[in-house]
Amino acid sequence: MGSGYLLCDLNPPEGISLHRNVCIHIAFLLKTLLKMEEPVLVLSPWGHLYHWQSPDINEVWIPWSDSFDLPSLNRNIPDIEYEQFIAGFTW
Repeated sequence: MGSGYLLCDLNPPEGISLHRNVCIHIAFLLKTLLKMEEPVLVLSPWGHLYHWQSPDINEVWIPWSDSFDLPSLNRNIPDIEYEQFIAGFTW
C-alpha cells in the first residue's frame, strides 16, 4: 500500500464557503505532516461539555486518559496528552 488518505468531509447542509475553508486548512495540515518524520497527535483536554453537566464531574480539564486506553491508541497512532506536549517546551 504506499499511499495514505486523509478524508475531508463536512455535514451535507454546510455551505460552499465552509467546505472551501476546511479543505484549505486540511491541505495545509497535510503539507505540514508530509514534512514531519513522525507526526504525533496531541490530545487536547475536554471541558465544559454540553451533555456532561454533572456536579460529580470536574468539567474543567478532563484528560483523554480518564476515558480512553491511550497505550492501545498509541500502538496505531503516535499520541500524547496536551500536558505532555506543553511540558516539552522550555519557556
